[in-house]
Order: sequence, then C-alpha cells, then structure tokens
Amino acid sequence: MTEPGVTAPAAPGPLAPDAVSGPFAVQVRRQVWGRRRLVVGASLAPGVLWLLVQAGGGWSPAVTPGWVTLLVVVAVVGALTLASYVPARGEAWRDTLGCSPCAVVSGGTVLAAAFLVGQAPHQVGMVLPALAVVLFGLVQRTSSTRDVCVRREEESWSSTRTR
Repeated sequence: MTEPGVTAPAAPGPLAPDAVSGPFAVQVRRQVWGRRRLVVGASLAPGVLWLLVQAGGGWSPAVTPGWVTLLVVVAVVGALTLASYVPARGEAWRDTLGCSPCAVVSGGTVLAAAFLVGQAPHQVGMVLPALAVVLFGLVQRTSSTRDVCVRREEESWSSTRTR
C-alpha cells in the first residue's frame, strides 16, 4: 500500500526486440512461441516418442502405463526443444540456431534422453533422469538470452574502427 500522494513505481515492461545491453551487441528478446513452432513440435513428438520407445526396449506386454506416460512427457518436451530451433516469423536461421556450443547442447539433450532410456529398458527409474535432461535442454534454450550472430560486414567494420 502506498501513501497518499506517492506514486508506486511502474512495473517494468517487456524488453523491446532491439534492446542492446552491455559492451557487446547482445540482443535480448522474449521467446516467441508462434504457431509455426508449436506445429513443428506437435509434428516431431510422435517421432521422438518412437525413438524413445525403440531405445527403451520397444513395446512389450511388460510395459507399464507409468513408463509410457513418462515417455510421452519426455517426447513432448524433447519435441518442443527441437522446435525451438525453428525461426519465428521474420527471424533469420542463423540467429535462431545460435553461434555458440551451448546452442547445440539443448538439441543434444534429446539424444541423451534416448541414451538414458536405453540403459534400463522399461524402467521408470531411467525415464526420470531422461525427463530431467530434456527439461534442462528446454529451459536452457528458452530462458537464456541469445546472442545475435555477428555478420561478416559488422566484423570488418568493427575491426577497421578499432585500428
């Protein structure tokens, strides 16, 4: 509650897409989950589920519903992680993919989840670490600020400016 005559500070608004912070040109922007990425994620989920089921020992009468349910969750999170690499409308592929090794790690978490599920077929105990791995990949991919890749023209301009 504020005192009469004292205005409360305004809530910070969302960052503009062209906001630059720090000494380097780092573009800070909101993650946009448009229809394109959601459709790609929904399209990839069955394939990722098939990959995880095959890595986890395939379908058999011994499969428990809990294992299948957790595997579906892992597949959906993994598909959304992979869908985050699809550029939003008006965005360049290079900027979406990223320029650092960290940008590749998120996509690799889907393969790491398949590896973990394959270590103990049909065991819920290995699906839980697989879920943690793909959640890590999705969180890393969506929560961090993403560097805009420096273009060749900008590199040559900045190198001539510092001479």
